[in-house]
Amino acid sequence: MGRFKKGLFLGGLLGAALVWLNATPKGKEMREKIAAHLEPLFNELTVSLKQLEGPTKEMYDALVERAVAEYAAKKELADDVRQQLVRQLKKRWSKLQHELKRK
Repeated sequence: MGRFKKGLFLGGLLGAALVWLNATPKGKEMREKIAAHLEPLFNELTVSLKQLEGPTKEMYDALVERAVAEYAAKKELADDVRQQLVRQLKKRWSKLQHELKRK
């Protein structure tokens, strides 16, 4: 399969997943679960990073992976919810980086 076809296929899968999250009742329920867990985890990560000197994106990503794994085990979260939490938290690096520079 060529690169174009692979990209087209992966784009279709991503589009289907996004439609599923936005259109189905189960998708809405999943988004609500993720949102409920996202802010407490992000606040915990922010506190942890403020204690480090010169945090990098790699440090942040490692902290995200570890924090979500511990949190998911404690709260008994499903793997798909855990994976979404990791993705959403990793996307927040730039926001956190700006916040750390201000202080």
